[in-house]
Amino acid sequence: MGERDEGTCEARVVHGARLAALQPLIAGEERAQVEAERFRALGDPTRLRILCALGLTELCVCDLSGLLGITQTAASQHLKILRTFGMVRYRKQGRMAFYRLADLSLTGLLARLREAPGREEAAGERQSG
Repeated sequence: MGERDEGTCEARVVHGARLAALQPLIAGEERAQVEAERFRALGDPTRLRILCALGLTELCVCDLSGLLGITQTAASQHLKILRTFGMVRYRKQGRMAFYRLADLSLTGLLARLREAPGREEAAGERQSG
């Protein structure tokens, strides 16, 4: 018999009542696809940095590009993706566009991501456990 992964169940019992209670709380296929797309938008380091900056204050495109060391064109392209997924909003003031977070819950999500152990820490925990 081969080596078992320690993270798998060895029993073949299914908890039917528990699963029935959970089923309505789990996203359906379409909803999960939309949520996965949003997470993909968060998967780019520059977009995460943009969101972190906007979590602190409203910024115009030119200030964002200067802060992050990217071109205004690149900043605008990233902001367009974040707008598509409803993560940022903007307001025009003359020829300038000022961006802010559309949903302040993103601030909490970003803070939790920063607090989570990094890849190296998590790998160390697995090895020492």
